[in-house]
Formats: sequence, C-alpha cells, structure tokens
Amino acid sequence: MKTRYTYFMLLLLMCVSLSVTGQNIADAPKKAKTLLAEAESPELDFSASEAKIREAKAIDQQNSDISYNFGNLYIKNNELESARLRLVESIESTEDKSLKHKSYHNLGNILMEEKQYQMAVEAYKDALRNDPTDEETRYNLAYAKSKLEKEKNDDSKDGDDNKDKNKDEKEDDSKDNKDKGENEDKEKDDQKKDQEEDKGDQNENEDDQKDDEGNKDKQEKEKEGDGGDQKKDQPQQPKNKKGQISPDQIKRLLEAIENQEKDVQEKLNAQKAKGQKSKTGKDW
Repeated sequence: MKTRYTYFMLLLLMCVSLSVTGQNIADAPKKAKTLLAEAESPELDFSASEAKIREAKAIDQQNSDISYNFGNLYIKNNELESARLRLVESIESTEDKSLKHKSYHNLGNILMEEKQYQMAVEAYKDALRNDPTDEETRYNLAYAKSKLEKEKNDDSKDGDDNKDKNKDEKEDDSKDNKDKGENEDKEKDDQKKDQEEDKGDQNENEDDQKDDEGNKDKQEKEKEGDGGDQKKDQPQQPKNKKGQISPDQIKRLLEAIENQEKDVQEKLNAQKAKGQKSKTGKDW
C-alpha cells in the first residue's frame, strides 16, 4: 500500500513539473518581448540595454527580432561593424518579409555611412523587394545611386588626370632627355674641338721649336763654316818669340789707327757741312 502511494506521488510531481515547464516555454516569447522593450528605454545606458537583449536571447533563441534589436542598439552607439553582423544574422534567420525589409534598410544605412555605395544600392533594392511601398527606402536608394555615379565620375576624372599627368611627365622626361642628349653631344663636340685646337697649338709649338732648333743649328754651322773658311784663308804666321811683335802685327795696328783717324775726319767734315747749310738758310 505504501509503495503504491509513493509511485502515485512521483507521478503527480512529474505532471506538475511538466506543466510548469510548458507554461515557462509558452511564456518565453512574451518575456523576451518585455525584455526587448525594456532595452529600448532611454533611461538605460548601452551596457544595461545590451544585457537586457542578451537575456531575451537566452530565453527565446528563435526570435529573429532579437538580432534586429541588437543591430539597432549597435547603430545607436556607432558600433557599425557589430551592427552589420547582427542585421545579416536577422536577415538569414527569418522568412518574415517585414523583418527582412527593416533589416535590409538599416543595413543599407550602415553601408552608406561606410561609403560602400555599391553594396548600399543592393541592400536598398533587397529592402524594396520585401516591401515595395516604403518611400523612405526608395529615396535612400536614389541617393545611394547618385553617390555611386559621382564616385565613378570622380574616379574616371582622376584616371584621366593621372593619364594626362603621366603623359605630361613622359613628354617632359622625353624633352629633358633630348636636351640632355643635345647638351652631351655639344659638350663632346666642344671637348673634341678643344682637343683638336690644343693638338694644333701643340703641333705649331713643336714646329716652331723645330724651326728654332733648325735655325740655331744652321747658324752654328754657318758660324763654324765662316770660322773654318776664315781660318783656312788666313796665312800661317810664324810664331813670335816672347816679348817681340811681328811685322804683320805692326802693319795691322797702323792700318787700324789710320782707319780711326779717317772716321774721325769724316765726322768732322760732316758736322762742318751741316753748320754751313743751316747758316745760309732763309730766316722766315
């Protein structure tokens, strides 16, 4: 009798436990929603709001709205990378078109902040595929397209500017190289010309030196010839004894004295003739 009573009590406890567990499971989405609403309170700081959302995620892991709320919280606090990851998580975990539209829209806004205009255009297009009636998304798409077009034009302009710049630089380099080559050729020509002139001057100096040496040799030879001839023409004089003068020496001395006297007499006669001429001239 006691055994049957114990078995009955265990069965009753199991039923109560299953009932409570089922009630908790049924209440989980409701509690998670309450936590998400509390997380959006302006009175809470970032850390407190994040803790509320994490608690909701632990209670109701299948709720895709939690990832979306995470994304919005990170956007408000400028945590763009974390926000982007949470929004992608929200998109992939739901089939709800409304939630997909909101997640794609906010993802497009993040991509615009990051200046990834091409990806932003695609995000806004996906948002409109899930809700074609949203005019705000349509406006954002048009704006993203205009920014993308401007970016492409700027890139094209920069490319043309760089192309023109490179062309100008190449032309300048070509001109510089040409001028450099011409200057080098001119320098080589000048250097060659200077070398030829120096060589010509050197040859002229060598020729002059040779002429001088030839003239010198010629003069020496002529001198030697004259001396030889003079020495050859002169008769051999007998050697004088010490202290004696030969008759030829006496004769040459007398001739020299006569020549000197003759020169002096000629000079005197010339002076006299000059004085008489000036004396007879007219006095104007």
